[in-house]
Amino acid sequence: MSDTTVFGIDLGTTNSSISWLVAGRPVAIPVDGHPIVPSIVLFDEGRTIVGREARNLELQRPDATIRSVKRRMGQEHRYTAGARVLAPEEVSAEILRALGTGAERTTGQPVRDVVITVPAYFDDAQRRATLKAGELAGLNVLRLLNEPTSASLVYDHATTAGADSEIVMIYDLGGGTFDVSILEVVEGVREVRATAGNTHLGGDDFDDVLVQLFVEELRKAAANPRDDARAMARLRRIAEDTKIRLSTEVAVCVREEFLCQDDRGHPVHLDVEITRRELERRISPLLQSTIELCRKAVEDAQLSGQRVGRICLVGGSTRIPLVRALLSQTFDADIHEEIDPDLAVALGASLQAGMLAGAPVERILVDVASHSLGMLVVSDGDYERDRPDTFAPVLRRNTVLPATRTEEFYTLYDNQEELEVEVFQGEAPRCSQNTRIGSFDFPLRPAPVHSPVRVEFAYDLNGVVKVSVSQPGTDNAKTVALSVADAGKAAQTGKAAGPLERKARNLLASLTGEARDELERLLDTYLLASGDARDRAEERLLDFFLDQDDAADSDDANDPADG
Repeated sequence: MSDTTVFGIDLGTTNSSISWLVAGRPVAIPVDGHPIVPSIVLFDEGRTIVGREARNLELQRPDATIRSVKRRMGQEHRYTAGARVLAPEEVSAEILRALGTGAERTTGQPVRDVVITVPAYFDDAQRRATLKAGELAGLNVLRLLNEPTSASLVYDHATTAGADSEIVMIYDLGGGTFDVSILEVVEGVREVRATAGNTHLGGDDFDDVLVQLFVEELRKAAANPRDDARAMARLRRIAEDTKIRLSTEVAVCVREEFLCQDDRGHPVHLDVEITRRELERRISPLLQSTIELCRKAVEDAQLSGQRVGRICLVGGSTRIPLVRALLSQTFDADIHEEIDPDLAVALGASLQAGMLAGAPVERILVDVASHSLGMLVVSDGDYERDRPDTFAPVLRRNTVLPATRTEEFYTLYDNQEELEVEVFQGEAPRCSQNTRIGSFDFPLRPAPVHSPVRVEFAYDLNGVVKVSVSQPGTDNAKTVALSVADAGKAAQTGKAAGPLERKARNLLASLTGEARDELERLLDTYLLASGDARDRAEERLLDFFLDQDDAADSDDANDPADG
């Protein structure tokens, strides 16, 4: 019997997993007999195949198979698989749906309420796309949780009352992303002090290095496998298997017959020995870049005399021996890998899910913003440029979540009619060097030059961005949730708030606690949804309003002053 019917999901680039709490302990749930599900989707005629079967069929149908979709989350990319054209979040939804269905078969419990993990360095667009994937899969996403933070929950740091705090590094190198987080742990409380990462660095890149090595070898026989989709699918499979074996072996003999044809139509075989030393030589620059990000995170954490006492390895790619060697050379700290690196993130997610459901899990979580939030402003130096390009950060990176920060900016001339709010994430001083989140127009009331305009930036616990703009001394105000569906535009750009949104925002002002959090979540879902999903979101909003009206009527009936 489970403690709770909420689940934790690690939606990974190469592999995914789902877990729950059993007798107070996180347990990975086997799906089709395995706790690790390849994040591969094959769209066959009339059916969708996910996981190991899709991986096996990929060699026959590479044109209908999609893998590593996580790297495309938050982008306006479209996959073509057979006769279907899909957005990244639609593909991810199929993976989430397969995890939920498989877990239901194993546990006998419906999978509805979930915590889904994301890389700490995922930006707003990527997080919103993940939320959208959860909605498309029919899941109620209670929270997005940063992967390193999630993994930290399953490492048992037995800090006693009154003990000195411990600084812990979570080094998370997965199939497609790298994250590092620096946490301070004291008396069971975990506070993320800093985070850094690269959302396009992981095991897939190491596989690509081996694929390139194989291609070089085949070209010696006048063969070009890149013209053959099936040959490339086989090479990727061979590369992944070779990489895994080289974590425990010093050399691997790779032999694959009838891989492709040469320029005269003759069959070409692959027969080459790959040594661990050769692989490490080729991937060393990539791994060195992770060490530099670790140094940056330590610097950002401002440890003030404290040092990293423990490094916890997370993600399957940390099994590469060079990873541990580089960490040992760089940091004087104990390195821990006692938790299965492929399952640590999902196990931590189920612990967080248990906390949200009220299960007796004695862990407290404090998370931080992965990126600074700010906007485009005009500075003195911009007058020498073709256009303004100054980035004014408002909510700084590594601010504890949830967080809200407000800054005042000033109009440029008398009776300025409009302000274009362009929102960026990043750490560079120029907007052109940062990530554009979106923009919207804010009409201004007539006012003298240098009149204030107040701009509020907010991260919620999912790391999703909201922007509010107001003109002090007036009732002129606007709040916008930025949409990933149309990069560079706000969800409500060019549209006045509808009656449902206005009612929700008016009600928010009178609510507190869980009711306010629930309404904010419902409103966000409604603003970002479209089609049938928007209709369902509208129904949930209306049900919420009815529940609040019923509660208000009940309070009035019980109020002695009304008797």
